[in-house]
Amino acid sequence: MPILYFLFIFSKIEKSMIVNRGQAETLCVREGAVMIPFWIGGFILAAVIFTVVVVLASRRENKKLVVERYEIRSPKIPEAFDDFRIVFLTDLHCSEFGEENRELIEMVKKCRPHMILAGGDMLISKEDKSIEVPLKLMHQLAEKYPVYYADGNHELRLMRNEEIFGVRYKEYIHELKEYGVWHLSNETVILEQEGQFIHLTAVDLEPKFYQRFRIPEMKQEDMEQAVGKAFRDRFQILLAHNPNYFETYAQLGADLVLAGHFHGGMVRIPKINRGVISPQFQLFPKYDAGEFHIGNSTMILSRGLGNHSIKLRLFNKPEISCITLKSRRDKTWH
Repeated sequence: MPILYFLFIFSKIEKSMIVNRGQAETLCVREGAVMIPFWIGGFILAAVIFTVVVVLASRRENKKLVVERYEIRSPKIPEAFDDFRIVFLTDLHCSEFGEENRELIEMVKKCRPHMILAGGDMLISKEDKSIEVPLKLMHQLAEKYPVYYADGNHELRLMRNEEIFGVRYKEYIHELKEYGVWHLSNETVILEQEGQFIHLTAVDLEPKFYQRFRIPEMKQEDMEQAVGKAFRDRFQILLAHNPNYFETYAQLGADLVLAGHFHGGMVRIPKINRGVISPQFQLFPKYDAGEFHIGNSTMILSRGLGNHSIKLRLFNKPEISCITLKSRRDKTWH
């Protein structure tokens, strides 16, 4: 531990007070021939202690899984889908909550979902990372519920870089389908209950829309080229991993957008409840976590379940999103 190292060093150094012109000026610490002003040593020690505290707090936060509940009302939701419950999972990044994710599975069960939607980045796109954790989770969930899976930027990175990852993406998708998971890639499925319908669409965003330090413009035509035009007479759910383009998703005609990717901004500031930074290095992103509205479109942006390169979460518990659809036939509702 860094703090123990520093305590060991400080226990062996010689401290001396240098007095000049009758005033106590600088307290120094010395080990061998190196003289370090005592205030610098104190600052370093304080920084080490702060870092250790943050790391330990983040480790605890990463395991404090919570359920966030949302209710979506729309006159476009058919009566057959009234009280229809969806569990939305995203950004697992190979994390585990309990042995073989039993804690996560038990919390999903308590939501009593009619359907599970996976929003991507359930794995990590690195050569040394296994895909067994997300596969096992999807297998266990698909034994109990209908599961629909959309890709995030990590899955798409595997798909688009076979020279690095080989056929890992193809193997992964093959296994998902073997388990009974519906994998959606730039396509729409029609969900039916008692002769009534809603649409579920998943979009694979181009790599440029995941660039760091800048947000390229996305036009409605970009979305229509990928997934076609929305069927506006029916309630439309869109799985779109990156929340930056909510305005475009709303223009397309999505009634409910489910997104992730931002991990809640990693560190959330209490009281104002804002995320600090996105994976694309946006400071205080406009969309960080929670529920957002544009016209009659709603976006639920999950804080996600895991993380990858920077395993940091503060005031930002991993999230299972439990969404209940409510039919509302009042045509004056907005």
